[in-house]
Amino acid sequence: MSLKKSIKEFGAYLGDKESLLDKNYPKIAEMILLHWGYKEIYQYINKLLIVEKDRDRQGFPVEVLQEIYKLQEIHEKLFPDLKTLSNG
Repeated sequence: MSLKKSIKEFGAYLGDKESLLDKNYPKIAEMILLHWGYKEIYQYINKLLIVEKDRDRQGFPVEVLQEIYKLQEIHEKLFPDLKTLSNG
């Protein structure tokens, strides 16, 4: 199941556009769905966004980063109590 179809707010955000996470990064999309609704999603997203010195990663295109940030924003609105749990 895709992020766009599974998370209606994300689908509304994308409109007619295709999700680049669904299309180009299906394993990441799957992991986001797996963590959706749980506080662990914040740890996972941070891991995606932070480049560690020892790791040779190219990083994401800006459009993909925008999708990740939008998903995080939607998650925070839908599950506000989980954000405080993840900080503690």
